[in-house]
Amino acid sequence: MAKGPERTPPPLVRRILRGVHEAAKDKEPPGWVGIGTLGLRVDRIRLDQAIALAVRSGWLKAAGHPPLTIAITAAGIRVAEADGEATGTAA
Repeated sequence: MAKGPERTPPPLVRRILRGVHEAAKDKEPPGWVGIGTLGLRVDRIRLDQAIALAVRSGWLKAAGHPPLTIAITAAGIRVAEADGEATGTAA
């Protein structure tokens, strides 16, 4: 069961959420995005762990093992938008 979006995600998870939200903004929901399109410079193990945490928390959906594509959920969008407002990067 998802732990809920009230938790504050770690910085890498926030970066992933913001990246997916930005990459999928012009797509119909759920707006699947390839991991490689995010341009994150982080080792694959850390990336997979961050994605797994985001999936368990209900912020992302993932396809593939290891994940090849991810989609942001409504809860993830709220986190990404709140994080963007907090950092002054909101659209």
